[in-house]
Amino acid sequence: MQKEQIIDHHESFKVWLNELKLIHEKEWLQPMEEGKWSIAANVSHIIKWDQYSLREILSQPLEGAELPPFPDFQRFNGEAEEYAHHVVNQTALIEEGIKTRNSLITYVKGLSDNDFHQSFKVGDQGFTLEEFFEDFMGHDKHHQEQIEEVVSAEKAW
Repeated sequence: MQKEQIIDHHESFKVWLNELKLIHEKEWLQPMEEGKWSIAANVSHIIKWDQYSLREILSQPLEGAELPPFPDFQRFNGEAEEYAHHVVNQTALIEEGIKTRNSLITYVKGLSDNDFHQSFKVGDQGFTLEEFFEDFMGHDKHHQEQIEEVVSAEKAW
C-alpha cells in the first residue's frame, strides 16, 4: 500500500463524514437494525479508535515495540456509543472526526516509505505499520458500507 493511498483514503473519509451532517437527527440516533448500533454510535466508534491509535500506538517509536494490548472491545465500544448519544451532538462529533483524520493525515505525511515496514506488537498481535493502516482502512470501509446501506434505504422511502 502506498503512502498516497492512505492519505487519499483519509481525505475521502473526511468528505464522507461531512456528508453525514445531512442525516436527520432522528435517523442519526436510531438503531440501524434491531439490536444494532445507531449511525451516531458507529461514527463515534470509528473516531474513538482513531484517537486511541494516535494516542496509544502511533505516538510511540514503533520498530520492535511491544505495546500494551488493545482495550476491552465491548467496554471501549460501549463508551463510544455512550459518547455519541449522551455527550456530543451530531455536528460536533463529525467535526471531531474530521479533526482526528487531519491528525492522521499529518502523521502519515511525516512518514518515509521505509517507515511503513516497521514491525511492532500490540499485545500479542504483530503488525507492520502498513498492515496496521490496512486493517483500520478495512474497518472504516466496513462501517461506511453499513451506514451507506441504511442511508440509501432511508432515501428510498
